[in-house]
Amino acid sequence: MRRVLSILATLLSVPALNALAQPLTVDPESIVPLPDKFDMETPSPDVPPEIARFQGAWIGTWHDDRHILVVERVTADGHANVVFAQSDSALYGMNREWWRDEATITGGVLTMTGFRIFRYAFDGPDRLYLTATLKSGGVTSGALVRTDAGRLAAGERPADWPWPGERVRIPHSTVRTPDGTRPIMLEGTFYPPAGPGPAPLAIFTHGSDIGRTQLRSWSFATEAHWFRDNGFAVLALMRRGRGSSEGINGEETFGRAHDGSLVDVSAGVAEAVEDLDSAIAYGRTLPGVRPGPVLLAGQSRGGFLAMHYAGLKPHEVMAVINFSGGWYPYGPVTTPYYANAGSGATDKVPQLWLYADNDKFYQEALIREYHQAFTAAGGRARFELLHGIPGDGHLLRLFPGRWQPMANEFLGSLNQRQP
Repeated sequence: MRRVLSILATLLSVPALNALAQPLTVDPESIVPLPDKFDMETPSPDVPPEIARFQGAWIGTWHDDRHILVVERVTADGHANVVFAQSDSALYGMNREWWRDEATITGGVLTMTGFRIFRYAFDGPDRLYLTATLKSGGVTSGALVRTDAGRLAAGERPADWPWPGERVRIPHSTVRTPDGTRPIMLEGTFYPPAGPGPAPLAIFTHGSDIGRTQLRSWSFATEAHWFRDNGFAVLALMRRGRGSSEGINGEETFGRAHDGSLVDVSAGVAEAVEDLDSAIAYGRTLPGVRPGPVLLAGQSRGGFLAMHYAGLKPHEVMAVINFSGGWYPYGPVTTPYYANAGSGATDKVPQLWLYADNDKFYQEALIREYHQAFTAAGGRARFELLHGIPGDGHLLRLFPGRWQPMANEFLGSLNQRQP
Protein backbone atom coordinates (compact mmCIF):
# COMPACT_ATOMS: atom_id res chain seq x y z
CA MET A 1 0.00 0.00 0.00
CA ARG A 2 2.83 2.37 0.87
CA ARG A 3 4.41 1.67 -2.53
CA VAL A 4 1.13 2.46 -4.30
CA LEU A 5 0.80 5.70 -2.37
CA SER A 6 4.42 6.60 -3.17
CA ILE A 7 3.88 6.03 -6.89
CA LEU A 8 0.65 8.04 -6.78
CA ALA A 9 2.40 10.90 -5.00
CA THR A 10 5.16 10.87 -7.61
CA LEU A 11 2.67 10.96 -10.47
CA LEU A 12 0.75 13.78 -8.88
CA SER A 13 3.95 15.77 -8.42
CA VAL A 14 4.89 15.64 -12.13
CA PRO A 15 2.34 18.25 -13.28
CA ALA A 16 3.44 20.48 -10.44
CA LEU A 17 7.08 20.16 -11.50
CA ASN A 18 6.14 20.90 -15.10
CA ALA A 19 4.19 23.92 -13.96
CA LEU A 20 7.20 25.12 -12.02
CA ALA A 21 9.33 24.67 -15.15
CA GLN A 22 7.03 26.99 -17.11
CA PRO A 23 8.07 30.65 -16.93
CA LEU A 24 5.57 32.74 -15.03
CA THR A 25 6.54 35.85 -16.96
CA VAL A 26 7.50 36.25 -20.60
CA ASP A 27 9.43 39.05 -22.23
CA PRO A 28 6.69 41.04 -24.02
CA GLU A 29 9.08 41.80 -26.87
CA SER A 30 9.47 38.07 -27.58
CA ILE A 31 5.80 37.58 -28.55
CA VAL A 32 4.71 37.83 -32.18
CA PRO A 33 0.94 37.28 -32.57
CA LEU A 34 -0.52 35.52 -35.61
CA PRO A 35 -3.99 34.52 -36.87
CA ASP A 36 -5.35 31.09 -35.95
CA LYS A 37 -4.74 29.82 -39.47
CA PHE A 38 -3.27 30.90 -42.78
CA ASP A 39 -5.04 30.83 -46.15
CA MET A 40 -2.09 29.29 -47.97
CA GLU A 41 -2.46 28.69 -51.71
CA THR A 42 0.12 26.91 -53.86
CA PRO A 43 1.16 29.14 -56.79
CA SER A 44 -0.48 28.09 -60.07
CA PRO A 45 1.74 26.90 -62.95
CA ASP A 46 1.48 30.24 -64.76
CA VAL A 47 3.15 32.16 -61.91
CA PRO A 48 6.77 33.00 -62.86
CA PRO A 49 9.40 31.45 -60.56
CA GLU A 50 10.74 34.87 -59.53
CA ILE A 51 7.27 35.63 -58.12
CA ALA A 52 6.37 32.15 -56.85
CA ARG A 53 9.51 31.96 -54.69
CA PHE A 54 8.10 34.60 -52.31
CA GLN A 55 5.14 32.39 -51.34
CA GLY A 56 5.47 30.90 -47.86
CA ALA A 57 6.32 31.90 -44.29
CA TRP A 58 9.26 34.05 -43.28
CA ILE A 59 10.56 34.79 -39.80
CA GLY A 60 13.20 37.26 -38.65
CA THR A 61 13.64 40.88 -37.64
CA TRP A 62 12.67 44.38 -38.50
CA HIS A 63 14.77 47.15 -36.83
CA ASP A 64 16.15 44.36 -34.59
CA ASP A 65 12.70 43.52 -33.20
CA ARG A 66 10.88 40.27 -34.05
CA HIS A 67 8.91 40.12 -37.28
CA ILE A 68 7.00 37.50 -39.28
CA LEU A 69 5.78 37.76 -42.87
CA VAL A 70 3.50 35.12 -44.38
CA VAL A 71 2.88 35.33 -48.12
CA GLU A 72 -0.34 33.36 -48.48
CA ARG A 73 -1.00 33.82 -52.17
CA VAL A 74 0.79 35.13 -55.27
CA THR A 75 -0.53 35.57 -58.80
CA ALA A 76 1.08 35.75 -62.21
CA ASP A 77 0.61 39.53 -62.39
CA GLY A 78 2.65 40.05 -59.21
CA HIS A 79 -0.20 40.47 -56.76
CA ALA A 80 0.31 39.02 -53.29
CA ASN A 81 -1.79 38.53 -50.15
CA VAL A 82 0.27 38.67 -46.97
CA VAL A 83 0.09 38.53 -43.19
CA PHE A 84 2.35 41.06 -41.49
CA ALA A 85 3.17 40.53 -37.78
CA GLN A 86 5.47 42.26 -35.33
CA SER A 87 6.44 42.11 -31.68
CA ASP A 88 6.26 44.86 -29.08
CA SER A 89 9.05 47.42 -29.30
CA ALA A 90 9.56 49.71 -26.35
CA LEU A 91 12.29 51.59 -28.20
CA TYR A 92 10.04 52.43 -31.14
CA GLY A 93 6.81 52.70 -29.14
CA MET A 94 5.08 49.92 -31.07
CA ASN A 95 2.60 47.29 -29.87
CA ARG A 96 2.61 43.69 -31.03
CA GLU A 97 0.01 43.11 -33.73
CA TRP A 98 -0.75 41.40 -37.01
CA TRP A 99 -2.84 42.29 -40.02
CA ARG A 100 -3.59 41.07 -43.51
CA ASP A 101 -2.54 43.24 -46.40
CA GLU A 102 -1.84 43.27 -50.11
CA ALA A 103 1.53 43.61 -51.78
CA THR A 104 3.05 43.72 -55.25
CA ILE A 105 6.02 41.79 -56.61
CA THR A 106 8.03 43.34 -59.40
CA GLY A 107 11.70 43.36 -60.30
CA GLY A 108 12.44 40.75 -57.65
CA VAL A 109 11.06 42.89 -54.81
CA LEU A 110 7.90 42.39 -52.75
CA THR A 111 6.55 45.80 -51.75
CA MET A 112 3.90 46.79 -49.20
CA THR A 113 2.81 50.41 -49.14
CA GLY A 114 1.10 52.41 -46.41
CA PHE A 115 2.36 54.59 -43.60
CA ARG A 116 5.69 52.87 -44.32
CA ILE A 117 7.00 51.28 -47.49
CA PHE A 118 8.29 47.76 -46.86
CA ARG A 119 10.53 46.17 -49.47
CA TYR A 120 11.64 42.53 -49.32
CA ALA A 121 14.33 41.23 -51.68
CA PHE A 122 16.17 37.92 -51.77
CA ASP A 123 19.58 37.88 -50.09
CA GLY A 124 20.16 34.16 -50.63
CA PRO A 125 18.04 31.16 -51.68
CA ASP A 126 15.82 31.22 -48.58
CA ARG A 127 16.62 34.60 -47.05
CA LEU A 128 15.02 38.02 -47.47
CA TYR A 129 16.54 41.43 -46.77
CA LEU A 130 13.97 43.98 -45.63
CA THR A 131 14.06 47.76 -45.78
CA ALA A 132 11.30 49.93 -44.36
CA THR A 133 11.13 53.56 -45.43
CA LEU A 134 9.24 56.15 -43.38
CA LYS A 135 7.52 59.12 -44.97
CA SER A 136 10.28 61.24 -43.42
CA GLY A 137 12.84 59.29 -45.45
CA GLY A 138 14.21 57.36 -42.48
CA VAL A 139 15.16 53.77 -43.22
CA THR A 140 15.26 50.73 -40.95
CA SER A 141 16.02 47.20 -42.06
CA GLY A 142 16.04 43.53 -41.15
CA ALA A 143 16.33 39.99 -42.44
CA LEU A 144 14.03 36.97 -42.58
CA VAL A 145 14.50 33.28 -43.32
CA ARG A 146 12.04 30.78 -44.70
CA THR A 147 10.15 28.65 -42.17
CA ASP A 148 7.22 26.23 -42.01
CA ALA A 149 3.84 27.98 -42.07
CA GLY A 150 2.05 25.06 -40.42
CA ARG A 151 4.34 25.10 -37.42
CA LEU A 152 3.92 28.85 -37.06
CA ALA A 153 0.14 28.50 -37.14
CA ALA A 154 0.40 25.80 -34.46
CA GLY A 155 2.19 28.26 -32.19
CA GLU A 156 5.75 27.02 -32.61
CA ARG A 157 8.55 29.58 -32.46
CA PRO A 158 12.29 29.01 -32.79
CA ALA A 159 14.44 29.04 -29.66
CA ASP A 160 17.07 31.07 -31.51
CA TRP A 161 15.29 33.80 -33.42
CA PRO A 162 16.86 34.48 -36.83
CA TRP A 163 19.16 37.54 -36.88
CA PRO A 164 20.37 39.75 -39.77
CA GLY A 165 23.93 38.43 -39.59
CA GLU A 166 25.92 35.63 -37.99
CA ARG A 167 25.97 35.95 -34.21
CA VAL A 168 29.51 35.53 -32.89
CA ARG A 169 31.12 35.59 -29.45
CA ILE A 170 34.27 37.69 -29.13
CA PRO A 171 36.75 36.69 -26.42
CA HIS A 172 37.91 39.74 -24.51
CA SER A 173 41.65 40.33 -24.69
CA THR A 174 42.07 41.53 -21.08
CA VAL A 175 38.95 41.00 -18.93
CA ARG A 176 38.19 37.57 -17.48
CA THR A 177 35.25 36.08 -15.60
CA PRO A 178 35.26 36.51 -11.80
CA ASP A 179 36.64 32.99 -11.31
CA GLY A 180 39.40 33.68 -13.82
CA THR A 181 38.70 30.57 -15.88
CA ARG A 182 38.02 32.29 -19.22
CA PRO A 183 37.72 35.67 -20.88
CA ILE A 184 34.38 37.43 -20.83
CA MET A 185 32.63 37.19 -24.19
CA LEU A 186 31.37 40.14 -26.20
CA GLU A 187 28.47 39.95 -28.63
CA GLY A 188 29.11 40.54 -32.30
CA THR A 189 27.27 40.24 -35.59
CA PHE A 190 29.39 39.17 -38.55
CA TYR A 191 28.54 39.85 -42.17
CA PRO A 192 30.90 37.94 -44.52
CA PRO A 193 32.08 39.70 -47.66
CA ALA A 194 29.64 39.54 -50.54
CA GLY A 195 32.23 38.79 -53.18
CA PRO A 196 35.00 36.20 -53.60
CA GLY A 197 38.39 36.56 -52.01
CA PRO A 198 39.48 38.23 -48.76
CA ALA A 199 37.98 41.64 -48.02
CA PRO A 200 39.01 44.42 -45.63
CA LEU A 201 37.15 44.49 -42.32
CA ALA A 202 34.84 47.27 -41.18
CA ILE A 203 33.86 47.36 -37.50
CA PHE A 204 30.72 49.27 -36.48
CA THR A 205 29.81 49.97 -32.87
CA HIS A 206 26.98 51.65 -31.01
CA GLY A 207 26.39 54.72 -28.87
CA SER A 208 25.21 54.96 -25.28
CA ASP A 209 21.80 54.00 -23.92
CA ILE A 210 19.94 54.39 -20.64
CA GLY A 211 18.70 51.73 -18.24
CA ARG A 212 17.38 48.46 -19.66
CA THR A 213 17.78 49.64 -23.25
CA GLN A 214 21.48 48.91 -22.69
CA LEU A 215 20.51 45.24 -22.99
CA ARG A 216 19.18 45.72 -26.51
CA SER A 217 21.31 44.24 -29.30
CA TRP A 218 22.04 46.22 -32.46
CA SER A 219 22.73 44.56 -35.79
CA PHE A 220 23.37 47.75 -37.81
CA ALA A 221 22.06 45.82 -40.81
CA THR A 222 21.57 48.91 -43.01
CA GLU A 223 25.13 50.10 -42.56
CA ALA A 224 26.50 46.55 -42.79
CA HIS A 225 24.82 45.90 -46.14
CA TRP A 226 26.15 49.18 -47.47
CA PHE A 227 29.68 48.26 -46.40
CA ARG A 228 29.31 44.79 -47.95
CA ASP A 229 28.11 46.34 -51.20
CA ASN A 230 31.32 48.35 -51.15
CA GLY A 231 33.61 45.34 -50.72
CA PHE A 232 33.96 44.98 -46.94
CA ALA A 233 33.36 42.25 -44.41
CA VAL A 234 31.60 43.73 -41.38
CA LEU A 235 31.64 43.08 -37.65
CA ALA A 236 29.07 44.91 -35.49
CA LEU A 237 30.31 45.07 -31.89
CA MET A 238 28.34 45.28 -28.65
CA ARG A 239 30.72 46.54 -25.97
CA ARG A 240 30.80 45.00 -22.48
CA GLY A 241 27.56 45.04 -20.53
CA ARG A 242 25.59 45.90 -23.68
CA GLY A 243 23.25 43.59 -25.59
CA SER A 244 24.23 40.07 -24.57
CA SER A 245 27.88 40.96 -23.99
CA GLU A 246 29.24 39.83 -20.67
CA GLY A 247 30.80 42.17 -18.15
CA ILE A 248 29.65 45.43 -16.63
CA ASN A 249 29.23 48.62 -18.63
CA GLY A 250 31.61 51.03 -16.95
CA GLU A 251 31.36 53.75 -19.57
CA GLU A 252 29.03 55.74 -17.33
CA THR A 253 31.56 55.75 -14.46
CA PHE A 254 32.44 59.43 -14.66
CA GLY A 255 34.89 61.21 -12.41
CA ARG A 256 33.16 64.01 -10.53
CA ALA A 257 34.26 66.86 -8.30
CA HIS A 258 33.00 67.35 -4.75
CA ASP A 259 30.03 69.34 -6.07
CA GLY A 260 29.14 66.60 -8.58
CA SER A 261 30.42 68.38 -11.68
CA LEU A 262 31.97 66.26 -14.42
CA VAL A 263 35.78 66.26 -14.43
CA ASP A 264 36.89 62.97 -16.03
CA VAL A 265 35.63 60.30 -18.47
CA SER A 266 38.93 58.47 -18.98
CA ALA A 267 37.96 55.23 -17.20
CA GLY A 268 35.01 54.55 -19.50
CA VAL A 269 36.95 55.55 -22.61
CA ALA A 270 39.76 53.16 -21.66
CA GLU A 271 37.28 50.28 -21.24
CA ALA A 272 35.80 50.95 -24.67
CA VAL A 273 39.27 50.94 -26.23
CA GLU A 274 39.93 47.52 -24.69
CA ASP A 275 36.66 46.22 -26.11
CA LEU A 276 37.54 47.53 -29.56
CA ASP A 277 41.02 46.00 -29.29
CA SER A 278 39.33 42.65 -28.66
CA ALA A 279 36.98 43.04 -31.64
CA ILE A 280 39.81 43.95 -34.01
CA ALA A 281 41.91 40.97 -32.94
CA TYR A 282 38.97 38.59 -33.26
CA GLY A 283 37.68 40.10 -36.50
CA ARG A 284 40.98 39.43 -38.22
CA THR A 285 40.49 35.70 -37.60
CA LEU A 286 37.09 35.53 -39.30
CA PRO A 287 36.72 33.80 -42.69
CA GLY A 288 37.06 36.03 -45.72
CA VAL A 289 38.75 38.86 -43.83
CA ARG A 290 41.92 40.34 -45.30
CA PRO A 291 44.83 40.95 -42.92
CA GLY A 292 45.79 44.53 -42.26
CA PRO A 293 44.28 47.78 -41.01
CA VAL A 294 40.52 47.96 -40.44
CA LEU A 295 37.90 50.61 -41.09
CA LEU A 296 36.26 51.85 -37.89
CA ALA A 297 32.77 53.34 -37.84
CA GLY A 298 30.21 54.06 -35.18
CA GLN A 299 27.18 55.97 -34.00
CA SER A 300 27.47 58.66 -31.30
CA ARG A 301 29.82 57.24 -28.64
CA GLY A 302 30.85 54.62 -31.19
CA GLY A 303 31.83 57.36 -33.66
CA PHE A 304 33.89 59.07 -30.96
CA LEU A 305 35.55 55.72 -30.19
CA ALA A 306 36.48 55.18 -33.84
CA MET A 307 38.14 58.61 -34.01
CA HIS A 308 39.84 58.20 -30.63
CA TYR A 309 41.21 54.75 -31.45
CA ALA A 310 42.62 55.99 -34.77
CA GLY A 311 44.55 58.63 -32.82
CA LEU A 312 45.93 56.04 -30.40
CA LYS A 313 46.82 53.37 -32.98
CA PRO A 314 46.82 54.91 -36.47
CA HIS A 315 48.74 51.94 -37.93
CA GLU A 316 45.76 49.68 -37.09
CA VAL A 317 43.15 51.82 -38.86
CA MET A 318 42.66 52.34 -42.58
CA ALA A 319 39.83 54.91 -42.21
CA VAL A 320 37.13 56.27 -39.89
CA ILE A 321 33.46 57.05 -40.52
CA ASN A 322 32.02 58.95 -37.59
CA PHE A 323 28.23 59.28 -37.30
CA SER A 324 27.32 62.04 -34.80
CA GLY A 325 30.33 61.14 -32.70
CA GLY A 326 30.66 62.27 -29.10
CA TRP A 327 31.33 60.75 -25.69
CA TYR A 328 29.48 63.29 -23.55
CA PRO A 329 28.25 66.78 -24.52
CA TYR A 330 30.57 68.74 -22.23
CA GLY A 331 33.41 70.47 -24.04
CA PRO A 332 35.79 71.23 -21.12
CA VAL A 333 36.23 67.49 -20.50
CA THR A 334 35.72 65.93 -23.95
CA THR A 335 37.23 68.45 -26.42
CA PRO A 336 40.83 67.55 -25.43
CA TYR A 337 40.17 64.03 -26.71
CA TYR A 338 39.58 65.43 -30.19
CA ALA A 339 42.83 67.37 -30.04
CA ASN A 340 44.73 64.26 -28.94
CA ALA A 341 43.11 62.22 -31.71
CA GLY A 342 44.11 64.83 -34.28
CA SER A 343 47.74 64.86 -33.16
CA GLY A 344 47.85 61.06 -33.16
CA ALA A 345 46.16 60.36 -36.47
CA THR A 346 47.37 63.49 -38.35
CA ASP A 347 46.81 62.81 -42.05
CA LYS A 348 47.66 59.10 -41.81
CA VAL A 349 44.05 57.99 -41.28
CA PRO A 350 41.38 59.34 -43.68
CA GLN A 351 38.22 60.30 -41.79
CA LEU A 352 34.65 61.22 -42.66
CA TRP A 353 32.68 63.03 -39.97
CA LEU A 354 28.91 63.14 -40.43
CA TYR A 355 26.93 65.45 -38.16
CA ALA A 356 23.62 67.33 -38.31
CA ASP A 357 22.93 70.90 -37.25
CA ASN A 358 19.81 69.83 -35.30
CA ASP A 359 21.53 67.19 -33.14
CA LYS A 360 19.67 67.20 -29.79
CA PHE A 361 22.70 65.92 -27.88
CA TYR A 362 25.55 67.86 -29.49
CA GLN A 363 24.87 71.47 -30.38
CA GLU A 364 26.38 72.87 -33.58
CA ALA A 365 28.80 75.10 -31.65
CA LEU A 366 30.18 72.10 -29.75
CA ILE A 367 30.45 70.01 -32.92
CA ARG A 368 32.47 72.77 -34.56
CA GLU A 369 34.61 73.06 -31.42
CA TYR A 370 35.42 69.36 -31.69
CA HIS A 371 36.39 69.67 -35.35
CA GLN A 372 38.48 72.77 -34.70
CA ALA A 373 40.42 71.04 -31.92
CA PHE A 374 41.02 68.00 -34.14
CA THR A 375 42.32 69.94 -37.14
CA ALA A 376 44.35 72.43 -35.09
CA ALA A 377 46.27 69.48 -33.65
CA GLY A 378 47.10 68.17 -37.13
CA GLY A 379 44.15 65.87 -37.84
CA ARG A 380 42.42 65.68 -41.20
CA ALA A 381 38.77 64.85 -41.71
CA ARG A 382 36.13 65.48 -44.30
CA PHE A 383 33.60 67.31 -42.13
CA GLU A 384 29.95 67.31 -43.21
CA LEU A 385 27.32 69.19 -41.20
CA LEU A 386 24.00 68.12 -42.69
CA HIS A 387 20.93 70.35 -42.70
CA GLY A 388 17.27 69.41 -42.58
CA ILE A 389 17.51 65.94 -41.02
CA PRO A 390 13.95 65.18 -39.82
CA GLY A 391 13.42 65.00 -36.06
CA ASP A 392 16.62 64.55 -34.11
CA GLY A 393 19.73 65.03 -36.24
CA HIS A 394 21.65 62.78 -33.86
CA LEU A 395 19.97 59.89 -35.70
CA LEU A 396 21.14 60.93 -39.15
CA ARG A 397 22.43 57.41 -39.82
CA LEU A 398 18.76 56.41 -40.29
CA PHE A 399 18.68 58.58 -43.43
CA PRO A 400 21.05 56.79 -45.83
CA GLY A 401 19.79 58.86 -48.71
CA ARG A 402 21.48 61.84 -47.08
CA TRP A 403 24.82 60.34 -46.04
CA GLN A 404 25.50 57.57 -48.53
CA PRO A 405 26.40 59.81 -51.53
CA MET A 406 29.24 61.49 -49.62
CA ALA A 407 30.22 58.23 -47.94
CA ASN A 408 30.41 56.56 -51.35
CA GLU A 409 32.78 59.31 -52.46
CA PHE A 410 34.84 58.82 -49.32
CA LEU A 411 35.21 55.07 -49.86
CA GLY A 412 36.06 55.76 -53.49
CA SER A 413 38.93 57.97 -52.36
CA LEU A 414 40.19 55.16 -50.14
CA ASN A 415 40.31 52.82 -53.10
CA GLN A 416 42.47 55.34 -54.93
CA ARG A 417 44.89 55.41 -52.01
CA GLN A 418 45.35 51.65 -52.00
CA PRO A 419 48.68 50.52 -53.52
